[in-house]
Amino acid sequence: MVAERIDRIEDRHARAKEGRYGFMVRPLTLTLGWTLLIIGLITIPLPGQGWLTTFIGVGILSLEQRWAKNLLVKGVHLYDRFFDWFHRQRQSVRVTLVILLIIVIWVVFIGIGYGMWRAGTLDFLTPYATQLGLVR
Repeated sequence: MVAERIDRIEDRHARAKEGRYGFMVRPLTLTLGWTLLIIGLITIPLPGQGWLTTFIGVGILSLEQRWAKNLLVKGVHLYDRFFDWFHRQRQSVRVTLVILLIIVIWVVFIGIGYGMWRAGTLDFLTPYATQLGLVR
């Protein structure tokens, strides 16, 4: 399913390059792709859509850059393989895996927050931390 959508986007991109303003397609594609990739990489540690922005940036760059195309093909293949495996599992296994993933995400964010607090970057939370018994 993902591969079919990528093929349609690549076809549309190739047709755009043959149009009247085709000479502008490559520079605009590269500029947009690199911008999204850099913004995505910067925002990965922040709550929000950092990974999604990074993947979209790589996807756009894959229209013009060979390394990005190879990375995209490999990523789509791994994505398809994982979801084929995931959907073959019993529902109880799938629910357990989702719950474990949510727990891991919470542990990571709590660990990052605690580390930032210990480093002194979250000083505005000190009154609340002392109420909880957390001491730096």
